Amino acid sequence: MKPFRFLLLFMALCAFVVSGHSQGTTTKKSTGQQKVVKINPAQQEPADPNKKAFNKFSKEKMFNAAVPPKAMKPEEVKALGFYNEGAKKGKIGDYQGAIAEFTKSLDLVKNASVYSQRGFCYLMLKNYGASISDENEALRLQESYITAYFVRGTARFESADYIGAKKDLAIYLDEDRTNAIAFNQMAAIDFMNQDFKGALENYNEVYRLNPKYADINTNRGMMRHYNQDFAGAIQDYNEALKINPNNKAAYNNRGAAKMMLKDLKGAVSDFDNAINLDDKYADAYDNRGRAKQALGNTEGACADWQLAYSNGLEATKDLILKFCK
Repeated sequence: MKPFRFLLLFMALCAFVVSGHSQGTTTKKSTGQQKVVKINPAQQEPADPNKKAFNKFSKEKMFNAAVPPKAMKPEEVKALGFYNEGAKKGKIGDYQGAIAEFTKSLDLVKNASVYSQRGFCYLMLKNYGASISDENEALRLQESYITAYFVRGTARFESADYIGAKKDLAIYLDEDRTNAIAFNQMAAIDFMNQDFKGALENYNEVYRLNPKYADINTNRGMMRHYNQDFAGAIQDYNEALKINPNNKAAYNNRGAAKMMLKDLKGAVSDFDNAINLDDKYADAYDNRGRAKQALGNTEGACADWQLAYSNGLEATKDLILKFCK
């Protein structure tokens, strides 16, 4: 899932969403033997698949000027001034500048909100250790400061502490179900744990909150595929391709779903499109080979499997040895 994955995914994943990983879905060949069709997460931008979502969250929810109470001590007045300057810088994406201002504020007055916002700045700068440390301090001062769980959960996710991330994000989502980023990360974690039903439920929440969330259709389509809803998966891939006609993963995955519905010619056409976008796309060659074999074109299948193997898909060697001269 690359920074702010998902997905990883995933996304993240890891947006649900990481490039370069594949999972198998099985069906039966006409010969009675099983075959594996490979589907992939959407390929994310190297910088950050959730950048727009995080920037929007930053501007709308994270950095807000504080209203001073009626009575304040001199150091509190100064601390508030530094905080408000930090909030202004955070809103425009000057995270280093915001950290400097928040640090001045915290030197004068310890405050959960300021720690949490500085932790968010560290998160955006990919200093996950410092981010977690600040969110720990925020929660020590105010255990109910819910945003700290979201920021710490994200930092833990990026640090590959998926158990800790899931605990934090679950606490956050129990209180606030309006954050598509948190649901997206939970989907990535569920996907990595092979909880495909849970991942689909979380992607549905992402879609409910933001139908234009980065690669949501491709990644939700994957989860529909894993949950055997191939027609629903195709609908999601259709939408993904309307948004981005150059989405090679959506073509590959739609072809895989079409294979499951016995539309072999349609599947070959989709794999053709994926390969036209990336002539080194090993999984698409592998899948197209399987579709060609099911159509009775073993020679064409073997040619595709050779290309899959030469582009790094080692597992194709077994097919070549078994079916090709």
